[in-house]
Amino acid sequence: MAAMENGLSWSSWWDTIPVFAVLLVALFGPGWLVVRALGTRGLEAVAVSPAVSVAVIAAWATVTQRLGIGWSWLVLAAVTAVTAAGGWLVVRGLRAHDPVLTPKRRLLGRPDPHAALAIGIGVVIALATILPAIGRPDELVDSPDAVYHLNRIRLFLETGNFSIVHPTFYPNGFHAWIATGLQSGVAPALVGTNVATVVLAAVVWPLGVVTLVRHALGASHIVTYAAGLASAAFVSFPTILLGWGVLWPNLMGTALTPAALAIMLQAARTVTEGRWTRRRLGQWLGFAAALVGLALIQPNSLVALVLFALVWFVTARVRAGILGHAAWTAVGRDLGIVAAVGVAGLLTAPLVSQRLASTQSYEWKGHVSVWTALVEVVGGRLQIPVVLWGVLALLVLGVGWIVLRARAALPVVAMWGACIVLYVMAASSTASWTALVTGYWYNDKVRLASLAAVPGVVLVAAAAPALRDVLLKVPALRVQGPAVSLVALAALPFATVVAHGPTRTAMLEQFFRPADPTHVILSRQAQTDLAALAEEIPAGEGVIGRPENGTPLMFALFGTNTFYRSIPIPDTGDENLLGTGFDEMATRPDICAALQRHDIRWAIDSPHVYWLDRPERSSGLFDLAAVDGLEQVRTVGDYTLFRVTGCGLSSR
Repeated sequence: MAAMENGLSWSSWWDTIPVFAVLLVALFGPGWLVVRALGTRGLEAVAVSPAVSVAVIAAWATVTQRLGIGWSWLVLAAVTAVTAAGGWLVVRGLRAHDPVLTPKRRLLGRPDPHAALAIGIGVVIALATILPAIGRPDELVDSPDAVYHLNRIRLFLETGNFSIVHPTFYPNGFHAWIATGLQSGVAPALVGTNVATVVLAAVVWPLGVVTLVRHALGASHIVTYAAGLASAAFVSFPTILLGWGVLWPNLMGTALTPAALAIMLQAARTVTEGRWTRRRLGQWLGFAAALVGLALIQPNSLVALVLFALVWFVTARVRAGILGHAAWTAVGRDLGIVAAVGVAGLLTAPLVSQRLASTQSYEWKGHVSVWTALVEVVGGRLQIPVVLWGVLALLVLGVGWIVLRARAALPVVAMWGACIVLYVMAASSTASWTALVTGYWYNDKVRLASLAAVPGVVLVAAAAPALRDVLLKVPALRVQGPAVSLVALAALPFATVVAHGPTRTAMLEQFFRPADPTHVILSRQAQTDLAALAEEIPAGEGVIGRPENGTPLMFALFGTNTFYRSIPIPDTGDENLLGTGFDEMATRPDICAALQRHDIRWAIDSPHVYWLDRPERSSGLFDLAAVDGLEQVRTVGDYTLFRVTGCGLSSR
């Protein structure tokens, strides 16, 4: 199919197959070798491999940088071998390995064809719904955080420094993984990042969902296939995080959470059921390694697992009291301890961590009533105009079936309930104390809606056996067991993907191709115009311009040394100084000193302004044609390039 200016181009996606391959190798390969060396088994070993790979890449990239070693595929191979060997020695030292397993079985495991097919179904549905909405692999998502993330990936590639503190402290898991893959030269930063987000949404997420659902509801065929179908049920995840924000590290962390939760539930079950052996240690070690990766991607993913663990513990203790397995006095004591420790932790954490305190200070406008919040998170009416009745019906069926037929999964229902409570707090409450709980997610209801999809997929998958049981009550259908199961499974995609397909597509399209010009950071024409201006600028020389006109993306797209690399302008440091005082360079020595510090010799002006505008921070960058110390060089489209002639910067 011929490429379309603003539509789907299958041919361009086919061209990215090498990009998919390289990113998948980087995401699964190192982690797989490490978790198998640790003795992690089953589908869980595959599912947690991405989180462990990120742990290897992000942690070792920081360490090697401190040692003066640039990051590369060769370095990755070396540190993966060291990490896997270290894990193997630990397991051997603890005698936690299984001496019966052959080396081939220990490395490759025993694949389940039904699980593999269910994952494949989830992958196909995700690709079929995501790729047409994005359109082309080089399509820019018009969300402000994309500027920062793309520029950081380009910076990693330019410098070979993938450290967590480069250029400033920020979790480096997402960026380091993509930049590692792109070191092979298969794609530029924009294309590689788009492909990476598709990998997360269409491969990692279905894999984790199938793993989690099988742990929560059992490994029957109907549950396994329902899990693959359920992975595409929600619009709140992964769809919304492919474009909103754009919260790519959150997308990655949430996509990896089901696998980590699954292995946590499995490891915990071996203890509570009295089946602990040293050979089960591999699951715990794999879980611990995955936690490191999640922390280096987005710390709130780690907090989410802590939340789920607490909910699991509370639910398990209450259930033990109800069933008479434990005295209520003991249950009350345990719950009291958990409550006391939890409250103390919530109060102490922001006092210890200034970064957390800053995160908890985020304020969002547009609080809604409790009822509206419930409709948004349970009914799916978040940033879309309609209630997702099909998803809602499946959730109700799933909860009912778990309560009546699969009570071992009640902790997952409680986890979903906890996410709902957090969402309602963030969406409707203006009380300051709620930030102590929801602040780990920036008090952002979108992030919490996405988190609710993690336990939510279990409830949707449970709707398939629930429907089958209802249909089998009809006498004429009792002899048609397999056919009834197929009908029950078919209800999942019809109630979700088919029923709400246009809504899902419209949401993604508005992120990648917004109708409002003020919501476009850089159109295709603007990218072409800036590319022409970039050719005029010698390599390494600095460029300044209002971030809201899209010029910060010149670094990510063309390698131009832009002074600003995020939207909006920071309100401190030289960024703020130049943003407010650039037009006074002829009379202010401090402005000249800042320009010289950053070797800024060029400026770009444009009438285009992105919606996330902070004019008070860029008042000195308006109307550059009237600024003393600038010489107009060239105009292409809406962009005009100026040479800085003041402050002694006209020549080197």
